Amino acid sequence: MGLLTQSLLKPVQDWAKAEFGTPPGAQVAFRFDRFGVTLTEADFMVPGHPELGISPEMAIERFSDLVNRVPIGVEDGDDDVTFSEIDIDTTYFHRLVDAAEPYLPASLPGPAREHRITAVSVLKAEATAVWEKHSVASVTGQGDSVRLSTPAPINWYDLGNSAGWQSRSFPIAGSDQAPAVKTFQWRLAPDDAQIGKAVQLPAAEVRKLPTADVLRRAAQLQRGDPVEPVQFTAVPGAVAKPVLRPLPADLIKVSIADRMLAKRRLLENAPVKAATTSAQTTVAFDACLVRIDRPWLFWPFLTDVTWEAVGLSRGGLSAANAIGSLGWLPTGLLAIRNFTITSNWSAQDVEASATATSFGPFAVAGKIANGVLSGPPGSIQVIGWLLQQLPTLPPNDEVPAAPAPTPAPVPKRQYTVAKGDTLWKIARMMYGDGKRWKKIADANHITDPNKIKVGQRLVIP
Repeated sequence: MGLLTQSLLKPVQDWAKAEFGTPPGAQVAFRFDRFGVTLTEADFMVPGHPELGISPEMAIERFSDLVNRVPIGVEDGDDDVTFSEIDIDTTYFHRLVDAAEPYLPASLPGPAREHRITAVSVLKAEATAVWEKHSVASVTGQGDSVRLSTPAPINWYDLGNSAGWQSRSFPIAGSDQAPAVKTFQWRLAPDDAQIGKAVQLPAAEVRKLPTADVLRRAAQLQRGDPVEPVQFTAVPGAVAKPVLRPLPADLIKVSIADRMLAKRRLLENAPVKAATTSAQTTVAFDACLVRIDRPWLFWPFLTDVTWEAVGLSRGGLSAANAIGSLGWLPTGLLAIRNFTITSNWSAQDVEASATATSFGPFAVAGKIANGVLSGPPGSIQVIGWLLQQLPTLPPNDEVPAAPAPTPAPVPKRQYTVAKGDTLWKIARMMYGDGKRWKKIADANHITDPNKIKVGQRLVIP
């Protein structure tokens, strides 16, 4: 017994696809966000300056952070999707554009070869120019330059705005079928021991850490980054902090990207409990379908088929389950607010709601009251994504170099170290795997990986 997920997913999928529309010839999919993202107005304020109110510039930067993760699991047959630690923008540029070379098979005649070399050089230069044109400084004044993605509607984050929002309600059918039928589940808050295991700390230490530090550490571990030993002063009588329902003041200290990774790490193995209510149930919310535009991404480059990429086989970056795979691109998101679920709930579900962090794709705020389950007040939830399948990337295999009488020096890619870079981070950008940092260190005769300088040019083998 339970509430069928398909009875909600299918109508929401159909509605979202109809509202967004589908580009001619494009393959698109709508998926719920497995762990969801909860945002408040504090997310769109400049950190440390709440007195200034919402900053449109900060809102654009936060949005760009939100939509810059590579989706994973789109093709695994599930109704939902999660996101990796890999950035879309740096993967696109460093592993494709910067690595692109003309595809010159032996069968290509001389004049055509010269034409292709010129055409791909122009294409690559155009893609690079677009990339560089859209580099801007962060509103926070910290970290690297950023490349912004633009939402439509532009002010989707404003809780006082109604443009682009519409009230929707969907009935969820109950089921008395066998347990094999997929039904909604409560995701319960992990206890201190489970959180400690996720962040590789004893439970007693977790209770003494600020929530923001726990989230940042979880994100670091999820990315595979090295983590430093925890430094803190023990507080007598410290109590567990609401890591999974943190206050806005704690959240804004952690980037949205890190919160997404932290939530995935903390909740991936959190306890779940199947809903037992089978009565007619109604989900209601205000919804906004937000389109995503990436002006720094040069589509003519992605759709061109006359280039190859150094170090990658044909389809090596777009294949499902490949390291750092970029097979699908988020082109829209489903944001909701004022969320409620109304039903004649079972006693088991009322009990489960008291310690639940989510019900299906929806974040929940507390125990069911008077038959109504509600979302966090004063918040926006991102519960779903419209995803477009990208073409085969790269479009060709590398052509083996023709043997030469005298070995010629092999041209090598280079990367200029920017503020905030580490060898681990650079390896993740270039190879999709931070664990390959030593390959870069060896190629550049670096003995201390902590001593790289801003402006230093590194050979990327």
